[in-house]
Amino acid sequence: MRKTPQEFRRENVKNLFDKILTSQKISLQPLKIVVNETWQSDFTTVDLEMSQVQGDTKKTIHVMEVEAKGFVDGIFKACHKTFLQEFGSLENIKLVDYKLVPKFKKENSKTGSDASVEVSVAMEVRDHGVAEFNSSSRSILYSSLVATLEAFEFYINCEKTFKKIKLILEDAKQRNRGDIVQSCVSDLSKLTEVNTYHG
Repeated sequence: MRKTPQEFRRENVKNLFDKILTSQKISLQPLKIVVNETWQSDFTTVDLEMSQVQGDTKKTIHVMEVEAKGFVDGIFKACHKTFLQEFGSLENIKLVDYKLVPKFKKENSKTGSDASVEVSVAMEVRDHGVAEFNSSSRSILYSSLVATLEAFEFYINCEKTFKKIKLILEDAKQRNRGDIVQSCVSDLSKLTEVNTYHG
C-alpha cells in the first residue's frame, strides 16, 4: 500500500523524536478499558488505564468515569483530559471521523464472528488538515484505544521535540554556531507542518 504525503511527513517527524528526544520520548501503552452503557442513559462511561513510558521511567495512568457520547468519544476525552494541561498544542486537535473495516477470512471459525477489524481514527489539527491513525486487532475497543493513544503519543512527542529544539537553537545562536542554527530551523519546519506550538 502506497504511503500518503501525510504519512511521509509523520515519518520524518518520528525520525526527529529519535534524534532529538532519544530516551525522553514518551510511549503510551494500553493496559485496560472498561466501557459501561445502559439503555436508560444517553451517555457512555469509560474507565481507562494506560502506561506512560519515558526511558527507564514507567507510570500507570488511570482515568475514571469519563462521560461521553460513545466509547470512541470517551477514549478521546480521557486522553485529552489527561495530557492537555502539560501539552497545550493538544488543544488544536479534535476527533472528526471514525471508521472500522472488518476483515473476514474464509478459513476462520464456522461462524465467522472472530474476524479482525481495522480501525481508523481521524483527527483534525487546526490549520493543518486531517491526520489518520490506524490499528488492527480482533477487538474494536482495543484497536480504537491503540489508534487514539498513537495519535496522542505522536502529538505529545511533537511538542516535546519542538521545545527541546528551541532550547538548542537559542544555545547555538549564543555560540554563533550557524550550522546548528540552520539544522534547528529545518527541524522546526518539519514539526510545524503537523501542528502549531506556543513558546
